[in-house]
Amino acid sequence: MGGLAGAWLAGVSIVAWREARQSGHMPVPAALLGVTGLFAALSLLADIAPASRRTVTLLGWGLDIAGLMNVLPNGLFGQIQGAQATEAAAQSAVTSTSGRGEAV
Repeated sequence: MGGLAGAWLAGVSIVAWREARQSGHMPVPAALLGVTGLFAALSLLADIAPASRRTVTLLGWGLDIAGLMNVLPNGLFGQIQGAQATEAAAQSAVTSTSGRGEAV
């Protein structure tokens, strides 16, 4: 098994584990197809430019590590959503408290 195939297998495993842990069931096929498509594109790139095979393989493993650390894409998106929700809650609290006690 090549390095990129191992990275693909690890990526599919990470997605399956994360989905099973969060929702209690196996991932939808589209999630696994997305990971497979990404690694197929990386493999195609490595086949087109054989000199880049090592870099592409390291990129694949880097994406796996980022997925394992929940950095890309759900982790970052989740952090942005959390920050926006906190900001909206703070803004509504400021708006509701500033309206009290004011005479019009």
